[in-house]
Amino acid sequence: MTCSKDHPRRLGEAARWYSDLEDPDVSIETWEDFLDWEGDPQNAAAFREIEASLVVLERTSRAYSGMGQSDVSGGGQPTGSVSRLARSRTAWIAGIAAALVLATVSIIAPMIVPRPEPIRYATSVGEQRSFDLADGSVMTLNTDTEAEIAFTGTQRRVRLVQGQALFEVEKEERPFIVEAGSSQTTALGTVFDVYANAGAVEVTLLEGSVVVAPVPDAPELWGLFRPATREVDDGRTLVPGEKLVIRDDGLESVSAIDPSEASLWRSGTVWLDDMALADVVAELNRYSRMKVRIDDPDLGAERLSGSFRVGEEEEFVGSLVMMFALEAERVENEVVLSHPSPAE
Repeated sequence: MTCSKDHPRRLGEAARWYSDLEDPDVSIETWEDFLDWEGDPQNAAAFREIEASLVVLERTSRAYSGMGQSDVSGGGQPTGSVSRLARSRTAWIAGIAAALVLATVSIIAPMIVPRPEPIRYATSVGEQRSFDLADGSVMTLNTDTEAEIAFTGTQRRVRLVQGQALFEVEKEERPFIVEAGSSQTTALGTVFDVYANAGAVEVTLLEGSVVVAPVPDAPELWGLFRPATREVDDGRTLVPGEKLVIRDDGLESVSAIDPSEASLWRSGTVWLDDMALADVVAELNRYSRMKVRIDDPDLGAERLSGSFRVGEEEEFVGSLVMMFALEAERVENEVVLSHPSPAE
């Protein structure tokens, strides 16, 4: 827990912001004021504490509100703790800041912060599907992709477990956040692509604007007794036509791309732009249960530009054989490409 002297004040402000944003008629001006306030990393941390803590109170309150009197305190009047949980939403949101500061180990030890149950979406190898989300956004999953969706009253959150997804985000007050690897991409209304592959995450912006930043440290119960957190990174803002690659070792690079080519995979066409043959084979293997292998590093370093249609992987392998004068040997569920052996 932070020891800053103004932390209680920040918690109080965060509680008031939470209450304001829960109002179904919240205005865009209120949301913009909140984003300005949340721009302070310490304010953002205080808001996360409030948000995580209120999950406990909301669920506990709902559980008690469904009980009859016989379920509470042996059939008599509700106990003091139940009465407190049954108070109006405004009252306990206002009081949570003080609870966060003054809570003791004996009070918080038995409690567990539950996470919202996510909705899982997935595609198999070679499959591409589009899903209409509850907020009006559209999520298109590429081959062999898994994503989890959890929307709340204050944010729309997606976790890309693996694979690639294109998001056409419906504009509204709640931010749309996609977590992949150690990064999260935040937008309000835009079109962007996220690809979580082996060793890196790629974020490609087609329309609008997004901010890509490290995933913040998750707070412990009530935000107390957490380890020291790293400094909050404000992130990197992308403009349309930019692709950000974040490697697992933390190195980042930004390159310019053609947005029309970056989204071609949605129509079943995979575009290859001056790629090493080894990378072409890796891309090809994403879409087919038949895997292609190249053992010769010199052959793998050959460059190639072009495209192939999803579902026509074997025809594309045939084109590679002709283009580079290769031999193709079928070994169980693999095709091994190599140069012909020299004639004796």
